[in-house]
Amino acid sequence: MEYAIRSADISDVDTLASFWVRLMEEEAPPLSEAGPTGFSDCKKSLLNMLPVKDRVHGEILEYKGTPVGFVLGYTYERPYGSPRFAGQILHWYVLPEHRGHGEGRRLLRVLMDWMAERKVQILEVMAKDDPGRNIAWASMGFSVTLKMHGKKL
Repeated sequence: MEYAIRSADISDVDTLASFWVRLMEEEAPPLSEAGPTGFSDCKKSLLNMLPVKDRVHGEILEYKGTPVGFVLGYTYERPYGSPRFAGQILHWYVLPEHRGHGEGRRLLRVLMDWMAERKVQILEVMAKDDPGRNIAWASMGFSVTLKMHGKKL
């Protein structure tokens, strides 16, 4: 198989940050953007998050040994309500030329398995509101529960 998935670690921060910038360029406009310091800000954040291995996990999708996508998530315990133990998909990105082969879903399943091993009871994701994406999330068992509204100030 030419595609492979491996766990991300500190040595991958540049790769993860560059994918995050591409994700922001694709998903975030018009209200948000990576901005001129986005790469370095993301890298700094990743350097703080990745060492917390019991709560934060990332996976990298490679094609012939070259990174072509990533997924990053974390777990947390809600201070109230049920279900108590939650997981959040922070970022999920595959380069456009590597989409449509099922590898992105396989990448996401690896993260979801990691979440299940940690007894996560509900998995959440904040995603772009787009009919095609909504269908894709629904096909993986996700339901729309909230919509985020944004306004620049």
